[in-house]
Amino acid sequence: MSGFFVLKSAALPDQVATGRAIMKVSQSVFTTSPGSEWQKFNADTRGWLHRNGYIYTGPDAGPNGEIPPTIDIVPVYDTPTKMHVRVPWAGDLENPPLVQDEPSYGMGPNRFPVLLARYFMRKCR
Repeated sequence: MSGFFVLKSAALPDQVATGRAIMKVSQSVFTTSPGSEWQKFNADTRGWLHRNGYIYTGPDAGPNGEIPPTIDIVPVYDTPTKMHVRVPWAGDLENPPLVQDEPSYGMGPNRFPVLLARYFMRKCR
């Protein structure tokens, strides 16, 4: 049985905050100085995701959508010369969900953080 990571909130300001948190992690990858966003993310990835706008909807999820330790989260990092390609689990192709039009990303400089928030975490099987 599969579970999904979804945004806690449909409100654009909340999604902007999530996107900006993702940007902080990206800008500090492998920075081990105390208080760096990478340090927080790496020390407790499940907690960081939950604190920064995501809930898990699958089996064993906590009462507020906390991510259970049974879910193996593997962060991958792109570089200027390396891009990771996500290959979906074959079981997801058996009964694919209906695809709906994407909602608005908002306006101005907040558009990109919202895009990041919506696509950073997609699915866990």
